[in-house]
Amino acid sequence: MKFDFFRTIFGIVILLLLVVSCGKDKVKSVAPQFVFNHNVDGLALQRGLMNYTNLAGNIYQVDELQYYISEVKLTMANGQVIDIASDNSIHYVDMDIPSTLTWNPKDQIPTGKYSSISFVFGINEAKNKSGLFVNPPERDMFWPDMMGGGYHYIKMNGKWKSTGDVIKPFNFHMGIGMNMDGTVFYQNYFTVTLPLNMQTGSLANVFTVTMNIEKWFESPNVWDWNVIGGQIMMNQAAMHKASENGINAFQVSFEGINPE
Repeated sequence: MKFDFFRTIFGIVILLLLVVSCGKDKVKSVAPQFVFNHNVDGLALQRGLMNYTNLAGNIYQVDELQYYISEVKLTMANGQVIDIASDNSIHYVDMDIPSTLTWNPKDQIPTGKYSSISFVFGINEAKNKSGLFVNPPERDMFWPDMMGGGYHYIKMNGKWKSTGDVIKPFNFHMGIGMNMDGTVFYQNYFTVTLPLNMQTGSLANVFTVTMNIEKWFESPNVWDWNVIGGQIMMNQAAMHKASENGINAFQVSFEGINPE
């Protein structure tokens, strides 16, 4: 009888040790990484080369590209939403600064199947206040106070070949808009939601977000620089069209990990 009692206790101890050991070995959470790419018509953007043609027939080139991604949220298959809160939930991307093309926030995300990712393109009105950034390069994205203050959502600078093959500069700049007399302001940031299409059992911690430059100029608004002009900061109608197009300008892919 005593032998059976000790054998039972011994078995329970062994079982507990196995459970604890397995729990320690299994990865419960992982650090996410976000990678930012920029394509035109499926190929990596080649800046400074006038070898792109938009849907309106404008031949153009891109020389500079800077923008903000913020409020990133990952939604799991079970409906749980994971907020990426590091760095005030804001990340700056600059084509001229390779380090900004990868973001390694300090957050930890649960391992598991994710169904979608969403983010704000730009910065929402609660955070987009002048003085938020005090150091370059983020500071240099400032938006004039007289136009609502805060920061640009995007600066895309380049050139296009206008009517008569005259090469002209464009400044595709978006931020807070205003009416003609400066009494009403408009928020032009927008939210992008992208499916992750994970297979059952797959996991991910590296998310590659690709901006397809051509989509900014395609749908739902065909972009013609000969009509719209090269400067849109003071043109709320143009910035609104840009924000409608921008929702379609992104795609996402992911790399999985082994949780065991």
